[in-house]
Amino acid sequence: MVRYYEIDTVRGVALLCMIAYHTVFCLYFFTDTVPWFNPAVHSGAPIACAFIAVAGLSLVLAKAKPKRYLIRGAELIGFGLLITLVTWIFYPSGFVVFGVLSLIGLGTILAVPFISPKVKWFIPAAVGAAVVFAGLIASKIYLTIPYLIPLGFKVYGFSTLDYEPLLPWFGVLLLGLALGKLLYPSGVRRPFLEKLGRMPKILSPLCFIGRHTLIIYLAHVPVIIGILILTGVVDIGVFF
Repeated sequence: MVRYYEIDTVRGVALLCMIAYHTVFCLYFFTDTVPWFNPAVHSGAPIACAFIAVAGLSLVLAKAKPKRYLIRGAELIGFGLLITLVTWIFYPSGFVVFGVLSLIGLGTILAVPFISPKVKWFIPAAVGAAVVFAGLIASKIYLTIPYLIPLGFKVYGFSTLDYEPLLPWFGVLLLGLALGKLLYPSGVRRPFLEKLGRMPKILSPLCFIGRHTLIIYLAHVPVIIGILILTGVVDIGVFF
């Protein structure tokens, strides 16, 4: 995979913002120390949007064979299912259903036809915009079929800690892919991006985070909860 420090930097910033948001969310969920925070008002959607768009852009830089994209997508779906299982064990009334890893995993598989350099940028851009628009419509439709939850349709009584359905979020991934084709055709920087030069040393920590997002993403919530328990902010008894 071709790596450019500006992409790793953006990915690192997005992940740090996600960690900060989840820290505040854990304080809200387990304590009463952040009375100003309301997840219905202070949404993490902008952070998820950046995270997913960069994932789409990165598909252009991977320059892999379709089989590799399919394998990578399946791996991410597997990690997403693991998060679903763990949250179901500890919080069955609101366990994660089709969270961000499941979305990126399935989105990677569905995006394979759009990755080829022969496919011009405006095609995934148009399809992505249509998917986002369809998501706005789907979010207003309530059904009684829970199996359609991953698509983005509402189900009465449905509650989850994390939820990024295909509609509209696959559209965001496709828009990121289209941006990647514009800025990095065939995985190569546009000439104006070459002016960025080599990575400044000050960005090394962010780039490191950006290169290891999966392991950090999987570990960050347990680490946050562990720190809150060790510091006495959260009573371990809330889990039993």
